[in-house]
Amino acid sequence: MKYLFCILFLMIIGCNKTKVESDNHSGSDNLEETKIPYKEFIASINKKSREEKKNYLFKFINYDVPNYWTSTPWSFNGTSREPQKGTIACGYFVTNTLTDFGFDINRTYLAQQASSIMIKKLCKDIKYFSKRQDLESYILSKEKNQVYIVGLDFHTGFITRENKDTYFIHSNYIKNKGVVKELTQNSKALNASKTFMIGSLNY
Repeated sequence: MKYLFCILFLMIIGCNKTKVESDNHSGSDNLEETKIPYKEFIASINKKSREEKKNYLFKFINYDVPNYWTSTPWSFNGTSREPQKGTIACGYFVTNTLTDFGFDINRTYLAQQASSIMIKKLCKDIKYFSKRQDLESYILSKEKNQVYIVGLDFHTGFITRENKDTYFIHSNYIKNKGVVKELTQNSKALNASKTFMIGSLNY
């Protein structure tokens, strides 16, 4: 009798586990289904008014761009206009995504210049730092939900802030990893730099 109860118990646990796994897969499938193709997503963004887009910019850079672009590989000559297709260099990652959002810029020219030129063209409140910690302290002293462009020794990308965490969103050249969103304190690319030029993205 004891063995019969054990068998029944194991059968119930197994059924529940199967149901949970099934529900989890269903949830994942639904998430995939709700992620519309990138071109359709960009078209929906550009239907917004200028004021709506201004209020949406942080969400676009901090959430939407990583959601679509993460793991798109880096290469020095990468110019991809669509995530998960081809490769993307760090400068083109910045200018292509901003162009997609609706910035009226010469994306090819700016992508090929030193990041200082791009920052001076697109940003305000430009600052210079020699330590990553000072860079983070500066960002944490500013208002939340701001988007910054940072220029390093030989690299560039976006920096955002969520509460007390600061993130580097960029096409990572290290091991050709490509697009990532990572904590600034953990970013090898950011920590390898000796200079930091940062500006608040102006839209």
